[in-house]
Amino acid sequence: MPMAQIDGGDILYTISGEGRPLVMVLPQSSGPVGVAPFIDTLSQDFMIVQYDQRGTGQSSPAMTSDAMSMTGRAGEVVGLLDALDIKRAHLCCHSTGCGIGAAVASGTPDRVDGLVLTSPWAYADGHLTTMQQLRIAAARALDPYQYAHFNASLLFPPAYRREHEAGFERMAVDAAPQDAEQISNRLNAILAFDLRPLLSKITCSTLIVTAEDDQLMPAWFGREMAQDLPGSRLIAQDGGGHMIPETRGDDLSAVISEFLGSL
Repeated sequence: MPMAQIDGGDILYTISGEGRPLVMVLPQSSGPVGVAPFIDTLSQDFMIVQYDQRGTGQSSPAMTSDAMSMTGRAGEVVGLLDALDIKRAHLCCHSTGCGIGAAVASGTPDRVDGLVLTSPWAYADGHLTTMQQLRIAAARALDPYQYAHFNASLLFPPAYRREHEAGFERMAVDAAPQDAEQISNRLNAILAFDLRPLLSKITCSTLIVTAEDDQLMPAWFGREMAQDLPGSRLIAQDGGGHMIPETRGDDLSAVISEFLGSL
């Protein structure tokens, strides 16, 4: 697979589809179905750029804690765009990726045409702080099988877990030992980031998508963000949990294609 050589370490990337560039800024978490169907649908309308963040997949390790911050991760995206000679692109962000995308859009507004923030958070309020600390404690205390099921219970709604019970069980049985220190660093980077001061610097058209049953980053973050970001569009899904690109992939891809296609 191709590697982009940028400052701070190489980034593995893939490109699929044709059309205006759409960079996928997604977290590592996934269920038994994954986001491939969601991305395949979007690739019918856009040139999809996927990449491994530093310290994940086949990209170079993240050498410093700053590299794992949202602004450090934003530098990866801008560096990747430079390496691929892409002047401007849409960003499709989910969960942790929303902080990265917001940092890119606010820091380099000339590089972003449209911004999609799915299941976002704005700052470490009491709820998010408690949830992330529980995930860190679980990563340190539970075996891989237990941790896989624990994490799935936070990210996916009960009906989806029941529908794909066998798939979640296979994932738990096959789970490799989790790196508790890396998980702690990644989740603490989320808690350290405050997106609110960046909202006034985001000038591109922005779509915000939430799910009412998101236990990890509740819908109130998206509602408050939409109020503070002039011209943004808010779509509140009635369900889907935190992992909307997997659980509601068809609905989400249709909304994104319509929104970005209108820009």
